Amino acid sequence: MSVEKDLETVEWDVGEEGHITVDNSECVDCEEKPCLHLCPAQCFDYQEEREGGIYFSYEHCIECGSCMVFCANDPDRGAVSWTKPDGGKGVEYDLG
Repeated sequence: MSVEKDLETVEWDVGEEGHITVDNSECVDCEEKPCLHLCPAQCFDYQEEREGGIYFSYEHCIECGSCMVFCANDPDRGAVSWTKPDGGKGVEYDLG
């Protein structure tokens, strides 16, 4: 089964405000832009008209923490700020 197919089984209760923010000014000097390739939910997109080119959409985030590994914890990057979604909001997994 593909990641895309797996994501079709996930449900979200999307909060009013994003639990992840991206400081696009930090993305300007990032040549690799790992966020475009390593986010399993494909929440990051490249849009040339944006500063740094990165657009982030939190609505389908699966809260896996990948962005914390490839960006927020990298001393040369650090564009991503992550917090827990508002209580009861975010991804809903069914373990049945």
